Amino acid sequence: MRIHKCDHRGQPRVSYDGELIAHDGPRITLRARWTLPARALPYVTLEPGDVFIETFYTDRWYNVFEIHGPDGTLKGWYADICRPARLEHDALSWDDLALDVWMAPNGTMQILDQEEFAQVLRELPPAEAASAQGAVAAVQDALKEHWRRFANARIAEALTARGWLLAIAESCTGGLIGHLLTEQPGSSAYFAGGVISYSNAVKQQALGVREETLRMYGAVSAECALEMARGARAALGAHVGLSATGIAGPGGGTVSKPVGLVYLGLSSPLGEAAAQHRWPHDRSGNKWATADAALRLLFDHLASIS
Repeated sequence: MRIHKCDHRGQPRVSYDGELIAHDGPRITLRARWTLPARALPYVTLEPGDVFIETFYTDRWYNVFEIHGPDGTLKGWYADICRPARLEHDALSWDDLALDVWMAPNGTMQILDQEEFAQVLRELPPAEAASAQGAVAAVQDALKEHWRRFANARIAEALTARGWLLAIAESCTGGLIGHLLTEQPGSSAYFAGGVISYSNAVKQQALGVREETLRMYGAVSAECALEMARGARAALGAHVGLSATGIAGPGGGTVSKPVGLVYLGLSSPLGEAAAQHRWPHDRSGNKWATADAALRLLFDHLASIS
């Protein structure tokens, strides 16, 4: 299939060949190879032989490219804000609207070319500009889903290879981390379970968090997060403990501990780690951001010792 990348005015800019993998209703998936000389971008280097798994939609204002090196190693995901793709016989055309989003394999995201996107929006009809702007959040959510599946698969491989069990202790996320982890098929082989320790009493009784820790540092602290992670390991007989505690909002914040402040804890036979984050979202957004950050902490820890 011939693929035509056009600018926002519909003028062709680049054409290349792709192999059709699947056409499922409005979703078209193709495989293409990078055949140009190596190109070093600030976030990734594209090299001859790189494989692009390109997903286009005829009803969405974005696309997603999954990029692998010639040896199959994932380099990351690249997404464009664009008009819905157009299928014409054996060709696919799409109009690039300038804004790009990059998601690295470690889960870090970059939004690119925002000034150029703003200029393009000024040239579009109001309805199209609104659709393009609305797609920015949607494409970020789509990339997060791609990363979660990838991270879950790598976490599963790392834990299974070591014969380790994972246990979690959640406060502000209310079970969301466990939900994400158990989206991976076969997770019962390495996921022991979790404790939703929403109250301080449960933190103490089920996880062994010390009263002194809560009195001196509070439930929302690195010290409490680490004791929760250790307590999850002990309570569930696991090798790795992962925890989250924080203030999801909209209430409950103070000057020293505002809404959106969270701490993560991790404990394994090879070390411990704590992380602090401050999210700017609403309650649901803060919970999702915390759960993603917990997956990233676990992913990075297991990758560092592989």
